[in-house]
Amino acid sequence: MRRRKASSAERTCAATARPVRAHQDRRRTVQRKKIQGFTFVELIVVVAVAAILMGTAVPSFTSLMNSNRLATQANDLLGAIMIARSEAIRLNRRVILCSSSDGATCSSDAGRWNGWIVFADNNRNDSPDSGEVLRVGTISPTEVVVQGSQRIVDQGNRIRMGADGLGRAATGSSAVLLQAKLSVCIATTSVTQNTREIRIGAGGQGLIVPVNNDGTCPVPSNA
Repeated sequence: MRRRKASSAERTCAATARPVRAHQDRRRTVQRKKIQGFTFVELIVVVAVAAILMGTAVPSFTSLMNSNRLATQANDLLGAIMIARSEAIRLNRRVILCSSSDGATCSSDAGRWNGWIVFADNNRNDSPDSGEVLRVGTISPTEVVVQGSQRIVDQGNRIRMGADGLGRAATGSSAVLLQAKLSVCIATTSVTQNTREIRIGAGGQGLIVPVNNDGTCPVPSNA
């Protein structure tokens, strides 16, 4: 029995259907691939790459955080010194920056500072009394170690600014001009320069200098 030849319309319809079926087959293949997800090997590779990136980024982030902490605390203390100097000139009397553990009284003990007070010493008794306190600050976080050089310790952890704006090593306008240091330090090697020294010159001005102490926090030298 002879097969009937397909009409031109049937041939056109078949030709149109073939691309449609091919497209549907491709969609089903893509959908199957999407459903498969990651293989175990691919997952291991992703985890390994993520671990490498984390191992590289975390030390850099820690170093950046510690560097910011040092800079912030050093700038706060330098600001306190400048406030003491400017207020001494403005008020025409002695203004003192001292170490403080409670934000109300000066701490004369040698060792690290836990906070500080700037006060106008109106009655010249070397202590902050009612109405004399100009500014109070804290040392934070606890990893930050602030220490004064021996000349500051010898003055009861006080930095005195005379009415002329000059730092003095003792009371009286004729006293020796103060040249000393405050150090702001974190005991870590994650920062190359783990200390910021605030160098106080004879004119009462301060300068912040980064110093590398190899991860330790020694008492700063006087000059």
